[in-house]
Amino acid sequence: MTRISLLHWYFTRKLIHQIGLVMLLGFSLSFLLTFSLLSYDKSERLSQLSVAGALQRVISVADTLQQTPETLHESILRAASSADLSLSLTSQPRFSDGQPSSSVEQAILSRLDSLGLHTAHIALVSQGDRPVMNLDPNMNAMHREQLGNTMMGSGMMGSHHGASARVNNGAYRATINGSILLSSGSWLNFSSGLADDVAHWSTSVLFALIAVMMLTIFGSLLIIRRALRPVSELGHAAHAFAQNKQVYQVDSTQSPQDLTHTINAFNDMQQEVVDYIKDRTQLLAAISHDLRTPLTSLRLRLEFFPDSDDKTQLLHTLGVMEKMLTATLQFAKSDHHQEIRQPCQLAQLIADIVSEYDEKGVELECQSIPDVTLELPVVSVRRVLDNLINNAIQYAGNEASIELSAAVSQEQLTLCVADTGPGIKDEQLNDVVKPFTRLNAERDTASSNVGLGLSICRAIATAYGGTLTLSANTPHGLRAQVTMALPNLSHKK
Repeated sequence: MTRISLLHWYFTRKLIHQIGLVMLLGFSLSFLLTFSLLSYDKSERLSQLSVAGALQRVISVADTLQQTPETLHESILRAASSADLSLSLTSQPRFSDGQPSSSVEQAILSRLDSLGLHTAHIALVSQGDRPVMNLDPNMNAMHREQLGNTMMGSGMMGSHHGASARVNNGAYRATINGSILLSSGSWLNFSSGLADDVAHWSTSVLFALIAVMMLTIFGSLLIIRRALRPVSELGHAAHAFAQNKQVYQVDSTQSPQDLTHTINAFNDMQQEVVDYIKDRTQLLAAISHDLRTPLTSLRLRLEFFPDSDDKTQLLHTLGVMEKMLTATLQFAKSDHHQEIRQPCQLAQLIADIVSEYDEKGVELECQSIPDVTLELPVVSVRRVLDNLINNAIQYAGNEASIELSAAVSQEQLTLCVADTGPGIKDEQLNDVVKPFTRLNAERDTASSNVGLGLSICRAIATAYGGTLTLSANTPHGLRAQVTMALPNLSHKK
């Protein structure tokens, strides 16, 4: 469950954040792997250099010892020993005789044999088994001899010293141990090491590598963000088009080739939708104008007819047709023409609407009307409230109460009309906002309703960046809530 939640969290982040996280993890793993491989390779090559240098020095010391009297041997060993090379002469080898375990050891023995040193024991020390040589070049010969007796053991530097020695800035890690039989019968024992701090990366190098990695990631994110900028512009243009039904051209000349076709298609789609809405509005306006002329002619002819039930019924039918034409034309214009916003006192606007309905004998209850000045399309707001209130009056019944409320946030205005009538079934809430939908066809026809009131409210709300939401009221009835986006919110009075 945790893994699913983590994946859900990751895939719901911004695209630039997802890419950045993947790059950070990838660079970090690559950095650690590369650092490990380079560290191992560096240590191996330094060990090879240490072995080659120590071997050359041991061969020179062995050759010198075989050509000088024994009284000088101790001085020669003292002079030849150093912090990274320990030398001693014993009657027995300090390394057990064994077969060479690697081709490198075999090559070293072959080289010693070619130089006349036919008997020798060599043991290379692997990285994981290297004990610490805590040798000081200023130690006197006796102390170094005692340390050598403790350090040397069966084939390697003494494990006792390796376990007890403390690693410090002057510590050396053993790389090769050996014993060579000289012509005098003595054994030249040697142990060479590599400075512990040389085999490690310096802090400055680590910080430099990390800085390069972070700069690379940062630079890559800047480039990716620049490449994704057209996607963000496309999203803003789509949102603005959905609110205002106006064409917002997105520049495709500076976008990646993969997005050029999409941006051009979006620009064309905007223009086609706007042209379609405009053509539809012009068509409906033309139809309305052409139908109004014969309807007016019919009304005039009917006025000359003697009064009768047929004349009354015909006049009523003509009135219904005229109202249908008017409602249809208003619906066509509601999602195409946008009203200019102007400063408006919300509380005063609601009070005027309540007063008008009160004069008609309709009582409205007001709840929570903020006293603020907003930039609103006043005529559109009144039309929305009129449609919602008239819908409640028509369907809630005479005994029902109608409540009007409003709320304001930093981003939107919320208007709500709730009644205590019979309400609408849940399965019909989505259908009732569709154009020309009438739940009671007989009663709607008699009342000249064509099923466009709620559709007009939704179209107006959508045009101004909002929505129309219908839900059941408590304990019964219908609750209609409309939201509109606000460009800015003025101070409270």
